[in-house]
Amino acid sequence: MASEKEYIFVVCVDRDNDIGRKTGVEGPIIGRENNLNTANKLILADPGEADANSMFAAVKKFDEVKEHYKDVEIVTLTGVGKSGFVSDKRINEQLDMLTEKYKINGFVLITDGAEDDQIMPVLQSRAKIISKELIIVKQAKEVESLYFTIKETLSDPYFARVIFGIPGVILLIYAITLVLGAQELFIQGISFIIGIYLLIKGFGIELFISRFTKDLRGAISAERVSFPFYIGSIFIFIFGVYSTVTNTPFTGDVLKNWVKALQVSYLFFVLAIICIILAKSLDILHFKKAFYLRKYILYFVSTILGWLIIDSATLVFLGIGDLNFFLLTILISFITLFIAFRATESIDIRRKITEIIVNLPVYTINNNFKGKVIAIDKKKNVLVVETSEKNINVKEGDFFFKNGRIYLNT
Repeated sequence: MASEKEYIFVVCVDRDNDIGRKTGVEGPIIGRENNLNTANKLILADPGEADANSMFAAVKKFDEVKEHYKDVEIVTLTGVGKSGFVSDKRINEQLDMLTEKYKINGFVLITDGAEDDQIMPVLQSRAKIISKELIIVKQAKEVESLYFTIKETLSDPYFARVIFGIPGVILLIYAITLVLGAQELFIQGISFIIGIYLLIKGFGIELFISRFTKDLRGAISAERVSFPFYIGSIFIFIFGVYSTVTNTPFTGDVLKNWVKALQVSYLFFVLAIICIILAKSLDILHFKKAFYLRKYILYFVSTILGWLIIDSATLVFLGIGDLNFFLLTILISFITLFIAFRATESIDIRRKITEIIVNLPVYTINNNFKGKVIAIDKKKNVLVVETSEKNINVKEGDFFFKNGRIYLNT
């Protein structure tokens, strides 16, 4: 429940989550001391990090605003990597957490100027922006500044993949076409690679691939029961690509031929996705994180339904299927997904008291560690939380679950 006081919030935003990556501290970071401690950690981890300067500036501005307003608080919001949409979604979630506890009267935005236009509408959807301060880190020489910027850009894995990766692929394709004596395919190959890259960037697939490869590296171990499914998904996907290429005739209507070949491979791609979902489900059960199970059940159902919709759409495109059947497939899929969503609510533990959340860490709404869940009192229907001072009871409705943590509403 939000406080009756109306707070002015001094806000610092780290949209690409340098703070989380370099210090391990996740947003929202609320309070002067928490922000000061995190800024110190960040500046020690990377003395050239601009976000640390912004945090120090936010603390300084907090002290200034405190002289004019009685109820003032400071918060640093963090996003997720380089993905704009996912970062804004994460920032919105953190703002929701703030509005659950505080009644916000206005924001004082501290920024380094890089992403004002993206951040300001998000804040203005919650409250007015009273003031904005631009922080510019001074450099001794312009040349030194330019060198530092180029060096930092090239060392960033995100930019390195674009600056070095794409030219590297182009040179590799050129070398292959020379060896095979098929230089006429060079332009087609380049167009294909650039097209795939634009699709990956445009639909945000890069983050999914990054997470998948990270999980895969951790899963390649005989000690994990998910190992066969991860390996199987890779080979099934390769078989799907091979099937598409080998079943595509290069005469006649090229577009329809490609679509027909893709339709044959749908099953391979769906099986590869299902293998990944099964692998993730086994991992969360193995590591006693069954609170994520509902998400993967819905992923499984959505994958099957998506396959049916795409397959029926393909039949319509090829002139084989009926448009009414395609529309009926969409309707049935929607009803099925709705039923699955409602049926799995019983295992959604975000605000429920269940044995699954025993031993999970407990945090305050300010993201401060409180303790951990040590037991469930079924008679009183409360969580028993062990803190540094004493054990406390938490009723249903006084907490919520997020990202493997229990957060207290009060």
